[in-house]
Amino acid sequence: MLVAVPLMLTIAAFLGLLPASRQVAIALAGLALGGLGLAGGGLVDGATEASLWLGGWTPPVGIAWRLDTPAALLLAMVGLLMGLASLVLLAEPDSRDDRYLWSLWWLLWASLNALLLSRDLFNLYVTLELMSLAAVGLVNRSREDPFHVASLRYLMASLLGSLLYLLGVALLYGQFRRLDLMQLATLLEDGPAARLAALAITLGLMIKAAMVPLHGWLPAAHSRAPAPVSALLSGAVVAAALMVLWRLWLGPFAELGSLMRQAMAALGAVALVWGGVQALLQSRLKLVIAWSTLSQSGYALMLPVLAGSDAWQGIGARGALWLLVTHGLAKGGLFLAAGALKHRHGHDRLTGLAGSARRQPLAWAVMAIGGLSLVGIPPSGGFVGKWWLLRAALEVELWLLAGVMLTGTLLTAAWLWRVLSIALAPEGDRFPPPTAWSKSWREVSPALLMVGLAWLAGLVALAGASDLTLAVPRLETERLPWLLPALLLWPLVLVASGSATPAGRASGSPPGLTALLLFTAAAHLVTLTAGDLLVFYLGTAWLGLAGWGLVWLGGSSGARRAAAGYLAMMLLAEVSLLLGLTLAWQESPSLAFADLARAGLPAPALAALGLGLAIKAGAIGVHAWLPLAHPVAPPLASAVLSGLLIKVGLLGGVLLLGDGAAGAGKLLVAAGLAGALYGAGRGLAQTGPKPLLAWSSVSQMGLATALLGLHLQGSPAALPALLGLVAAHALAKAALFMGSGLFMGAGLLARSASRRGLLLGALALPALTLAGLPPWSGLAVKAGMEAALNEASLAAWPVTLSGMLTSLVMLRLGWLLWRLEPVAEDNAIPPTWLAASLWGLGALAALLPWVWAGVPLAYLAAPGAWAKALAPALGALAIAFLLLAAGPLHRRLAALGWRQRVRQRARRLMARQAARRWRWRLRRADAWLMPWPAFGVCLGLTALLLGLAGLA
Repeated sequence: MLVAVPLMLTIAAFLGLLPASRQVAIALAGLALGGLGLAGGGLVDGATEASLWLGGWTPPVGIAWRLDTPAALLLAMVGLLMGLASLVLLAEPDSRDDRYLWSLWWLLWASLNALLLSRDLFNLYVTLELMSLAAVGLVNRSREDPFHVASLRYLMASLLGSLLYLLGVALLYGQFRRLDLMQLATLLEDGPAARLAALAITLGLMIKAAMVPLHGWLPAAHSRAPAPVSALLSGAVVAAALMVLWRLWLGPFAELGSLMRQAMAALGAVALVWGGVQALLQSRLKLVIAWSTLSQSGYALMLPVLAGSDAWQGIGARGALWLLVTHGLAKGGLFLAAGALKHRHGHDRLTGLAGSARRQPLAWAVMAIGGLSLVGIPPSGGFVGKWWLLRAALEVELWLLAGVMLTGTLLTAAWLWRVLSIALAPEGDRFPPPTAWSKSWREVSPALLMVGLAWLAGLVALAGASDLTLAVPRLETERLPWLLPALLLWPLVLVASGSATPAGRASGSPPGLTALLLFTAAAHLVTLTAGDLLVFYLGTAWLGLAGWGLVWLGGSSGARRAAAGYLAMMLLAEVSLLLGLTLAWQESPSLAFADLARAGLPAPALAALGLGLAIKAGAIGVHAWLPLAHPVAPPLASAVLSGLLIKVGLLGGVLLLGDGAAGAGKLLVAAGLAGALYGAGRGLAQTGPKPLLAWSSVSQMGLATALLGLHLQGSPAALPALLGLVAAHALAKAALFMGSGLFMGAGLLARSASRRGLLLGALALPALTLAGLPPWSGLAVKAGMEAALNEASLAAWPVTLSGMLTSLVMLRLGWLLWRLEPVAEDNAIPPTWLAASLWGLGALAALLPWVWAGVPLAYLAAPGAWAKALAPALGALAIAFLLLAAGPLHRRLAALGWRQRVRQRARRLMARQAARRWRWRLRRADAWLMPWPAFGVCLGLTALLLGLAGLA
């Protein structure tokens, strides 16, 4: 059925016996029957393999077809790709009546199915040839390759690969008189002939799969073919060649020299990095996706060295197989979406697609969903495959290979960000009218289904993982300082964010903010209630993406640059957390926080998790994204980012960094106190309310870092003070950012002195709380921190100095807000309930954290408590009056600030020029590999590398 139906359709299409629509209907019916056969056939009765001997002859005389789990998964993926891409091909007017194209189309399907079932070396050669010739013919039918340059190059490279493969088969047959893979695995002995045959076959398959540096034919062929053909070439044809390579190196070649496998892994690492870099440099959308295929294929060459003795049963093989299947589905969806965009615009140049996401949202949604699966965002299939492969690399202690895998993830994210940022940019002047939703849905629904299946595959894999234990959501007492502010803030922010409402206009909320905030709220609550490390990692990953969107909605060019920096830092955090997650999984099959605490995490896992959490929290040293991103986001988004999202890193630290991280406590205390003073000092130098508040968050996160370090050192007073600081800062900073937004956006309110004073009064409570003035909760936090420092035999004067600097920062904030010029329309007046909510938030920030801070209210009645608490604020007030009178100093500081901005612009210009030069050099470097003489040199060098490895 899997081969007979496509072959019959090939003949019918070539002879013109059936119209294309009827051919597709028969193919879809065959797919349905084939799926039922796979589900209810030989693999359901508990057997691991179902066999068929062609003509009834058993090997070595006959040819065996065998269906096992890897083949079944690849057959299902190929069938889905073929069926959905056929619907798109049928809808294209140029392809509907081309009977030669349809005959090649069905022949490619038949050869792919036969290839995946074959277990005979010569039969594999025949099916490889049929597959390659059909693929070349499909590229040749494209109108975008009028001189057939891409198809001819593909043909010549494919023939060279076939000759090398056939040479290896001849050597093996001459030596062992067997072609069946199972029999060959039992008879093959390590020796010069076997290694030479393995070298020839591997080189041939690497050419077929377009592995770097033998990749010269792929970018042009995949980018110039029609979109459905590109989807099949990238998702299925390359995967089939890689599957044959795996069959050999996890079967007959498994006992050959280990250095050859290591050399293949090195070539895979080069492909992973080089393909990702080149994808980042391309100027056409389909070329970006084609180069991404080269990059993702690099993971495949790592499997022979990661599989070990477990072969297909090991976690490395499971990860590579799952990655190959989900890559095929995601990449097929990307090519179909790119084809829809190209059909709509008449080209796929990225510069010409700027802003097109507003005109073709469904096509770009497919690009985003499929691209995120390739990046490995949980719980997609791409994440599961990469996670399992990463664990396999760490189990055999190949740390360098693990680092390359994580680098590949960053490169994939980089090209996806570049493409999506262009699509989301402001619209150009010459755009086609928006596509009707019904027509757009018909164009991209097959692609949307493909990328959706790539995500569903990840959920299926996680649900079926027997060596992984998760936990139910948790609502523990120690999480209440994170949960209660979230439950208070999210309803308020969501109601106030409507761009068409008076509250939305007054707070400067752009369109789309409400939907994004709703998604962020869901991800935030998932993270706060996570019972295990995997769900916590999933939540933080989605919060990173949501935060990027919140910053991007700022709308200005500065907001887009800040969003890029924010995303880059969040991706570094995710990579670090993924490494820590994998190391933790090695230590304990259960990822529940309680089980991890009992098992005790190794130092590398704690270091990786700590770095990721520090970036998330904006801790000193990895805080660069925070003062850039928070000021340019819409005010409500800034309130969420600073009030809620950066606290996630602290929650992770409390849950994960236990006794095993006690040695890092002193480092955290020193870094935290330094960060508190540095952030407050930088805040004083700011000239805008939101940048000042952003640096104030850096300062407060420094105090939180120090408290976390004291907690790790065993101080009893540290954790209550940390919980109080988390709650106080969340509510206070949200109120301050929202109030600053109202000052900047509400015209009549800002022009009325009485209303301005009323709003400043609402902001005074959270400001006094952060400054630590009595009787508000900031005093309890300061007292608790001083007690914790005393318990650790450390001086408490940095807390006093931090309180003085924070008081100065809050005084400067009030001064800047009072002098602020209104920028909005006069009708942008906030409703009464929104202004009243600021008073409510301030009151809650001032009073609620007393519950957790660990300092009794009776402390306020202690002798000298008020004088001690007021001293830093009074000192700050005196310094503020002195600074107000220092007019020459102000002018000097303004001149220094202007000079610094000029130097920053010059450095930015120089960096852009250097980046432009490097982009040109890297693109030229790959262009040098395109001519046939260069291809020959690359082939010779690759053969030399593998050959020398085989001699060892």
